[in-house]
Amino acid sequence: MKLRFVLVPFIMALTAVSAFAQKNEIGVLIGGLSPLDRDGRAPSISSIAIGTGLAYQVNFAHRIVNAHLAALYIEVPIVGAPNTDVNSSNVFSPRSYSSLFITPGLKLKALPVAGISPYLAAGVGFARFSGSGSRQDGQPNTSSGGSTTGAFNFGGGLDMKVAPFISVRGEIRDYISGNPEFNLSVSGKQHSVMFAGGVVLRF
Repeated sequence: MKLRFVLVPFIMALTAVSAFAQKNEIGVLIGGLSPLDRDGRAPSISSIAIGTGLAYQVNFAHRIVNAHLAALYIEVPIVGAPNTDVNSSNVFSPRSYSSLFITPGLKLKALPVAGISPYLAAGVGFARFSGSGSRQDGQPNTSSGGSTTGAFNFGGGLDMKVAPFISVRGEIRDYISGNPEFNLSVSGKQHSVMFAGGVVLRF
């Protein structure tokens, strides 16, 4: 009985110390990347319907401020979507394209040592798009070489601890960028919304 009264506070203290010492996070998430449909800029009347592609995210974060009730992290999210379908009334548009987003930024997490920790995040970087080798009409796509644009992301999520060093994560972010090579002029920016879930290792 005496041993239990000694061990329980010791284990609780050790858990608290290890939680505060966990300055780094590596998250691996999988989900869907859903770009908004687009309309061609005048004089084109072509429309572009974009499907939801399977997407993967690897995210590294390092804590720079710990205020106990909240913590601030520098993060580097890397998102890749190998294939996103395109359906367009313009026969010259690609049938699909791939996406890569790298947008370093900041993440503000509330209650970082609690069992459930919500967070907000934003960052800026670049996006890389590569069109498929064929067009809507089945002919070779001569603009499949790809394009690189600036990109910005913002969103949030929730971490739920399942073990001292492991959490599960759900997240939604909007990646705002220039446009892929649709082979026609489109208005506005590209919004690619990612819904994802996965596992986070803290150390």
